Amino acid sequence: MTDTTANNAPTPSYVLAHHPVRDMLTGSVASIAFTFLAVLAVGLLWVGPKFLSFGNISIIGSFLIVPLVVGAFAGFALLSGVVDLSIGSMVGFSSSLFGLLLTMGWDPAFAAPVTLAVCLCFGAINAIAIVGFGAEAIAATLGMLVALRGISWVLLGSQGAIFSFNANLFALINQPVFGLPLFFLLAIVLTIIAAIIVSKTRLGRHVQAVGGDDRAASRAGISVRRVRVTALLLSAFGGGLGGIIYAGQLGSAARATGVGLEFQVYAALMIGGYSILRGGVGNPIGGALGLLAVAGVANILDLKAISPYFVNIIVGLLLLAAVLLDRFRGGDAYE
Repeated sequence: MTDTTANNAPTPSYVLAHHPVRDMLTGSVASIAFTFLAVLAVGLLWVGPKFLSFGNISIIGSFLIVPLVVGAFAGFALLSGVVDLSIGSMVGFSSSLFGLLLTMGWDPAFAAPVTLAVCLCFGAINAIAIVGFGAEAIAATLGMLVALRGISWVLLGSQGAIFSFNANLFALINQPVFGLPLFFLLAIVLTIIAAIIVSKTRLGRHVQAVGGDDRAASRAGISVRRVRVTALLLSAFGGGLGGIIYAGQLGSAARATGVGLEFQVYAALMIGGYSILRGGVGNPIGGALGLLAVAGVANILDLKAISPYFVNIIVGLLLLAAVLLDRFRGGDAYE
């Protein structure tokens, strides 16, 4: 082959398909980043500097601690191709059990590991049903959602609430650092760690491979069953940890704790680039930005004394936009 022929040879399609700048600007993390920046701009223009004051960000951060923690762990299940609908009820059950143990005189340092261990047992039941017996993930975790909610009601008793205020735990969770809640900053750090695991480690690559195409992953020597079991256990652990934080943050547990949290988290994760219908697509940074964007919209409406029901309309439109953007990208997983 002559030099002229080599120079005139067509550029392979895969070279054209992947351009760093274009990928950065059109990827799903970029999409939600632009949305988040737009929310910040609207907040500053409409509300004013108060929107980005430490006091207001602290309020938003306090409400986002548990959703950020739960979303960081639940994202692994979504990436592996499994939708865990039981995360909200897992939070409610965890807060109920943890609160009950505190009222019985348990030290939080002992009550927390026991609570997490029980939550992992329920996560293992999900894994056995889905991975072991091949049950549909939505059906199996929906059953777990209902069961855990019932168990929580039993633990809470006829009053429907447990008051388990622990001064040291409350002070720790609500302790301010640089004007922001300590656990909010820890939740951000946890999200960054999850993003590093997803994008830079062998476990993250295996989770994405299993979610993207489990048959191809199996042929490549990846244990699909082990990956999905691990992802479901991580999802249960995140729900358990969220419940403990709620109980310590509020000093109580109630029947309403965690109700609807699964929809709040999954809506934000989808807005942030995850896919409910197929695995292998998503990044914890995008999920966190989705939660921050939705919380920012809710906060703007609250500061302007506008009905909070409009948040549902805006979130629905953002979800539709996220689905359309996903289709425009061709449904490809992103790095």
